Amino acid sequence: MVALDERREDEPLDQKRVGDLALELGVELNPDAKEEAAAAVGIWLFDGTVESLPGGYDMGELSPNSPVRELKSFPQDLVLVGRSSILIKGLSARLGIPWSLAKEWAPIARSVLSGEYEENTSASPAANTHRVRFRDVWHTTKLWTKGRGSKIVRKLPGPVRRPLAKLALRVEERKSRRKLMARR
Repeated sequence: MVALDERREDEPLDQKRVGDLALELGVELNPDAKEEAAAAVGIWLFDGTVESLPGGYDMGELSPNSPVRELKSFPQDLVLVGRSSILIKGLSARLGIPWSLAKEWAPIARSVLSGEYEENTSASPAANTHRVRFRDVWHTTKLWTKGRGSKIVRKLPGPVRRPLAKLALRVEERKSRRKLMARR
């Protein structure tokens, strides 16, 4: 999770590191699998924000060029995590919200690896994160609405789209002015 979270879009992915870590989880590949197969499986499973996978693999689970086809066996301990991750990635893709399990779990993984993690204590910030906050739901709803709205607007003819773009620009300018005034 940490390795996937630390990668940068403008830097080449450290495929060997991610692949080795995927194999450490207990993933076994077919003997004829490509060198990049382990990294592709790890990224495919745990990071839904990527556009393309190493080795030219496809993101689609049912694609003939999917990294899933390179799997010989998958650890039983990860089956539920893998299935859940695939379901959430599918929902987030459909809603137009980028989502990555690695980005969600990386802060927890870092605290566990550094030894700072306190399990199930009331003093632990992780103990209070099981509650769904209204602001989180509101933020997600706003992201979804923005994504759907922009999709719909792109399909409109130019004469209708221009006034909407002007209106959106005015709204954004007002928001910017309010933020500036609030900072002063």
